[in-house]
Amino acid sequence: MNKSLPVKIKNLVLKTPLLTSSGTSGSRDEINLLQNRDRILASLGAFVTKGVSLNKSLGNKEPRIVEVRSGILNSIGLQNKGVKVFFEEDVPELQKYEIPIIVNISAGSVSEFGQLSERIKDLDKNNAISGLEINVSCPNIKKGGAAFGADPLLVEQVVREVKSRVQDSFCIITKLSPNVTDITQIGKAAVNGGTDALSMINTLRGMAIDTDKRKPILGNQIGGLSGPCIKPVGVYMVYECFRKIPECRNRSVPIIGIGGISNYYDVLEYIFAGATATGIGTQWFINTAVFEEIYKDLNDYLNKTHETIENLVGKAHENI
Repeated sequence: MNKSLPVKIKNLVLKTPLLTSSGTSGSRDEINLLQNRDRILASLGAFVTKGVSLNKSLGNKEPRIVEVRSGILNSIGLQNKGVKVFFEEDVPELQKYEIPIIVNISAGSVSEFGQLSERIKDLDKNNAISGLEINVSCPNIKKGGAAFGADPLLVEQVVREVKSRVQDSFCIITKLSPNVTDITQIGKAAVNGGTDALSMINTLRGMAIDTDKRKPILGNQIGGLSGPCIKPVGVYMVYECFRKIPECRNRSVPIIGIGGISNYYDVLEYIFAGATATGIGTQWFINTAVFEEIYKDLNDYLNKTHETIENLVGKAHENI
């Protein structure tokens, strides 16, 4: 292992700064089916699962995915088997990966987030789970479907509730939505709630219209935009949170940069902007070797420059 690659997200030591992005790698099946499974796992610092909820969710009606210029729109709708089945079927297989497992969690109210996180703590008998990633882009039932992630007070309440239920059992990561006026206000709220790290960004709201049928293509009408087209937005938002949130700047609350990563140059952009680690998703729908390719290229870059990832975090702020 290259000693220049490992990074820390609070108490988690990641052997590389590369993570799967929630929603793009299932909860174990996709990697297990690939021939290059072992090389992928050797390249990953952690595996982030698809969103898990308290009870089974069927997701949105089809069609759910449409390809657009430089990205995709998806409206899967957090389909999953529920937390009990997740622990029965997926967790035993996930443990075989021998890397930190971070569970993305989704709920419809503050109290439900608390119940879900406590349920995970109770079910995790073998200490298989290293972290929870709170998806605050979920619709809030009591607010008529408005996303938690757009309201700083709600974000703080959700994070505080989750932290109170699990204490220090897991590293708590809050995944921020870009569909807000000022993401730093939401980031500050998560920090105030006690989050251990921030991940950003989630998908951007968007839609596509069938010009022959003259109606939206997605069954849910709107979806989440991901892919190369959103990378500049992600880099900007990481940069802003690192610049404006003291806990991010001093790295007591690290940032995981997500959005549009296709190669090691993209990873470096996020690192220079202030991210300690990065999540990759959409690109590996079309290139199952993306993790091992980026891992190799990062290795080569660090060997050539005699740098470490940890020393490169936030470098773009020093060079202005």
